[in-house]
Amino acid sequence: MSDEAEGLIEDTFITKLGAKYPFVKAKGVNEKYGIKFFPSVYCIDADGLVHSVPDDRMPSEQAIEDLLKSVSLAPKLPDDPRYEPLRSMWDKRDYAKVRDYLDKMLAQPNLDAAMREVFDAQKADLTKRVDAQQKRIERAAAGPDYAAGSDQLEKIMKEWKGFPPEAAAKKELDRFAADAAIKKELSAGKALQKLVASFDKEKPAQVRKLAVELDKFRKKYEGTHAAKQAEEMIGQLRK
Repeated sequence: MSDEAEGLIEDTFITKLGAKYPFVKAKGVNEKYGIKFFPSVYCIDADGLVHSVPDDRMPSEQAIEDLLKSVSLAPKLPDDPRYEPLRSMWDKRDYAKVRDYLDKMLAQPNLDAAMREVFDAQKADLTKRVDAQQKRIERAAAGPDYAAGSDQLEKIMKEWKGFPPEAAAKKELDRFAADAAIKKELSAGKALQKLVASFDKEKPAQVRKLAVELDKFRKKYEGTHAAKQAEEMIGQLRK
């Protein structure tokens, strides 16, 4: 991702360095991500959480392999217009519709053998994804960032409505609500999210103000994980 001229991106990274991965040209990306040097690498996990930032050490090959285990892309379907309805459901992550559609199609006695084989494979993939959600729920519920964990659990409940992960995620959210220590961490985390979102990090003056407010936040919520996050943010903003 870069906000440099398209020709420069192509000449430097694609032609000279031979990069094979896709590039996205995005205005203001340097300010939004706090880029201080090139290239800067962010490692983001399958749940959208930042696993590492440029100031950290690069994740090891093993760490990347472990993260890739939780990546779940829409399963490949034959290039045939008959599969377009199912392809659209996968792309929209409408898993309940995927399940109902597959059950309906597989119940047809005259379904041709090739389509039955494809739909059986798709159903097996859906079952595998449902089973994989439990580990995702465990990670989200483990803390110490209960605000981010809460966001993930709510997302799982929405995406997997009508499946066992919905009930499992709700159970963890109910546990959050009943635990005084977690409620404190959750409240602090949500307050930090709101504070950071209220400033435009593309503007230097706003960045300076944010650093001041983060310092006040750190003192107010001393002892919480959110306070540690605020302290780390201050260090990054002032570099």
